Amino acid sequence: MQRMSQASRTRRVTALAASVVGVMSFPGVAEGATKKVEAGPFDAAARKAFGAAGGDANAFFRRTVTIRRGDRVAWDINGFHTVTFVPRGDVPPGFVVPDASSPISGSLDAAGAPFWFNGQPRLEVNPLAAFPQGGGDFHADMLHNSGIPNPEGPSGPYRLKFDRPGKFRYLCLVHPGMEGTVRVKRRGAVPSPARDRRQAKREQRALLRRLQRRTTGLGIPNRRNTVVAGNDDRDGTAVFKYFPANLRTEVNASVTLRMPARTTEAHTFTFGPSNGRDAYVDQIAQNLIAPAPGGGAGPPTVVFNALAGYPSEAPASGVPTITPTSHGNGFYNSGILDRDPATPSPGQVRVRFGAAGTYRYLCLLHPFMRGQVTVSD
Repeated sequence: MQRMSQASRTRRVTALAASVVGVMSFPGVAEGATKKVEAGPFDAAARKAFGAAGGDANAFFRRTVTIRRGDRVAWDINGFHTVTFVPRGDVPPGFVVPDASSPISGSLDAAGAPFWFNGQPRLEVNPLAAFPQGGGDFHADMLHNSGIPNPEGPSGPYRLKFDRPGKFRYLCLVHPGMEGTVRVKRRGAVPSPARDRRQAKREQRALLRRLQRRTTGLGIPNRRNTVVAGNDDRDGTAVFKYFPANLRTEVNASVTLRMPARTTEAHTFTFGPSNGRDAYVDQIAQNLIAPAPGGGAGPPTVVFNALAGYPSEAPASGVPTITPTSHGNGFYNSGILDRDPATPSPGQVRVRFGAAGTYRYLCLLHPFMRGQVTVSD
């Protein structure tokens, strides 16, 4: 189920730009000495095992690949990832960025009241992150980016040729902390492709074992009135579960909803009507992006849904109280939470529940990820 949802998320974010990605994708290069690197789990058995465990691998396999000057690296992108080289000293492009020149307007809740974020900058998917950048020959002073995957299916590996010796770090713009290294030697022996493949499989197996331990909640402190979105680590383990799955608390108690300290993911805590198909919250999850009106030639401007990206309550308004009638239908959204210091998103929020009952929630970015809070008097 996890892998299907991951693919569905890829289609949602990239479908609007599929034709543009096709046009902008770089042409194939002549075959030479080429090393392969995998972004995410790279064989059917591993993908099945990660999905069965309730998680994924935000990692490159192998993490460090060594080539000779003049060789190429080909990345197979097996999930919602990018391969991005950023010039030293530059800040990596953000994936979702605000556009202050296009303020949000007309966003109303189920009761017909305007949300606080009307007038705030529109959120957009950054073209520098979404679409291919740079050419097929690596230059350390240029941004090189694979762009996000083609929703129509694999369009072939992302390839770069390296003519300069050195160590070159790259990353995934979607998952901060997901990093790899290309080591380019001027001359001398390098590992064979077969040896690289064996090492990649060892790294993948080791990460799967760590994930299987972490999906049990291993290492999560048992803190009263706290829910953690995942149990991830910077090694690339990504656990798509809330801990605990059912928090029990009391009316008006302060509850903390937070991200793991070392996560490479982003999540939301989103309460309100959901039936897994077409209810209010489900529709937000199914419509995370939309084309900006009045688009012209060139790459489209892709707008990120403000109902998902912004918290439903103004951050300066204090600790919100959730009830079955919040915003007319029990809606509350934390906004995007992460642990990336380069984004303005917080790593946690606090809420209260103003009435007894069962409050169900999900992550808008990974809607298969669900939990509930049971509140008693």
